[in-house]
Amino acid sequence: MKRNARGGLKGIWIAVAAIVVVAVVVSICYMLNRTNTLPSASSVDSDSTFVIGLTDEPDSLDIRTDDDPAIARALLDNVYETLVGRDNDNNLVAGLASSWDVSDDALTYTFHLRRNMTFANGDALTAADAVWSLQQIVQNKYVGYDALTNLKSVTSPDDSTLVIALSAPNPALLRVLSGRAGIVYDADQPNVDYAKQTAGSGPFTVGSFTTGKIVLERNDHYWGTEPPASQITLQYYDNETALVNDLANNVINMALPTRAASIDDAAGNPTFDVSEGTSSQKVLVAFNSASSSPLSDQQVRQAARYSLDAAGIAKSQPDALAELSGPIGQLVPGYEDLDSLFPFDIAKAKSLLAYFRADYLTTIDLIVPIRYQDLGETIQSNLESGGFSVNLEVLDAATVDSRVNSGDYDMALITMTGTNDYAQFASSDNVFHYVSGEAQQEYRDAMAATNDDDYVAGLQKFAKTVSQDAACGWLYTRKDFVVTKSRLQDYPTNFTSVYLPLRTLKR
Repeated sequence: MKRNARGGLKGIWIAVAAIVVVAVVVSICYMLNRTNTLPSASSVDSDSTFVIGLTDEPDSLDIRTDDDPAIARALLDNVYETLVGRDNDNNLVAGLASSWDVSDDALTYTFHLRRNMTFANGDALTAADAVWSLQQIVQNKYVGYDALTNLKSVTSPDDSTLVIALSAPNPALLRVLSGRAGIVYDADQPNVDYAKQTAGSGPFTVGSFTTGKIVLERNDHYWGTEPPASQITLQYYDNETALVNDLANNVINMALPTRAASIDDAAGNPTFDVSEGTSSQKVLVAFNSASSSPLSDQQVRQAARYSLDAAGIAKSQPDALAELSGPIGQLVPGYEDLDSLFPFDIAKAKSLLAYFRADYLTTIDLIVPIRYQDLGETIQSNLESGGFSVNLEVLDAATVDSRVNSGDYDMALITMTGTNDYAQFASSDNVFHYVSGEAQQEYRDAMAATNDDDYVAGLQKFAKTVSQDAACGWLYTRKDFVVTKSRLQDYPTNFTSVYLPLRTLKR
């Protein structure tokens, strides 16, 4: 009996031990599984998911009607594709069209579209969609329509051929078709709520659009090479300090800061990889050439340019790529180094101003945004050394924009964004109130060119005239900064403030 009692007791203990072991194993497995699903750094360390921190949040997804650059930055080449593409150096490359031919008189463009393309919903993308899209852009005056000048007809002889006929040359057409005006929309989806939804052909779709966040998801119907990323979250920040801190803490994989303090913080962190690229943004002192302004006189404007130490400013500003002395940026057709036109020369500035009576040159009102207060003070000092009397006003960015747009300024420190914003100087209607018949004619001549060489030469001639006339006081081209961690590869570095293609992003 005792022997049986011991055997029974032993069996009980074995059973209990087994239960305990099983419970421990189950608990460990549960905890491991739970740890792997926590919304922590593990989510941004996945090989196919990424989180990118930005600062310019769009209010809408409507890339057709809303001209906010933040929309194109998020969606162009990611969700929507264009007939002509652009590479990281702003060169034109194949897009939805694999190639194109231009007639000798530059009046007929024949685009050869890739075959077997589809939209994200599976609909076939053909030349008929391209025709419909161009018609919609022009008829509804979507963003970019005004650059489709001299358009005579758009036809599709077959599913893979698009023919654009012009009434007069437009040498900028191919570049125009690499932007919003070149997007091909689905003709079979005419009722999309574009403010909240997308209907593109790109490697990603918009999985969700909420305040502070756009989630891009891999397009399962993509006709081209599958992107390495299965999901990319565009996370928007109001505070750049929080942006950089989140990168340091592995909350995000990539940050695109714009402010000097944030850039300095990033550069000082040894765990960050800071890439510097050419920006489309140009920093300049706008001159108000309206008849009521002392800057309406060319000689006063030229004196101001001689007073500005643009070379010194470009070397000292943390966001400066290089000095700029004209309206066309470094990676844009028509760029020419014009730095020698107005070297820093205080004596020359004073001699030009000596011509004017004291009561003509009253105190110049210089308005600058808060973020550039230090630079504004440097500019004030430069101008005063050259003989100007300057009143510096430091204002919020919105107020600076409002006053410039209303003409309520003498000089203003501003940033111009865009690769073709130089065209403002060829118009009689611009925020600078600058009008030059010579510059306007030179621009018209450039736009009538039938080949690239004549087009570029014409733009260079126009830009030099505008610069010699001292239409503005150009200072420098900005850098674009991309700050990363975690082995990121194959991301863009140039023009990322306006164009952020992510189809090749990977670890």
